[in-house]
Amino acid sequence: MTEHRAPRPPSLSVRARQMAQDAYVIEVDGELDHHTTGQLDEAIDHALIRGAAAVLIDLQPTTFLDSSGLNALLTAHRAAARAGARLALIAPSAAVHRMLSLTGIDRVLPTYPTTEAALP
Repeated sequence: MTEHRAPRPPSLSVRARQMAQDAYVIEVDGELDHHTTGQLDEAIDHALIRGAAAVLIDLQPTTFLDSSGLNALLTAHRAAARAGARLALIAPSAAVHRMLSLTGIDRVLPTYPTTEAALP
């Protein structure tokens, strides 16, 4: 008898909040992978449409990041640049920091230890 497992539900929560008139913080809590990157994309698009000058992605509560998540961050960086906005990463968790470092993305995307340090 073959056992079939149901696909696991996406385990990500994305919350966006406006910190200043033109700065948005997007908290990514959980696993950022090919099942969940759409949530991050939507939040970033929303911030840019609303005229954000800075989009700060809080990765402290992010527990996992795969190549789709890395691609989503790079795509967001390019979208922000096209919109004349700045994108930065906030306090990546140890697992996320390792992926950013191994792939060299930490040299492309500015990273700050706190939200306050990243605010313009």
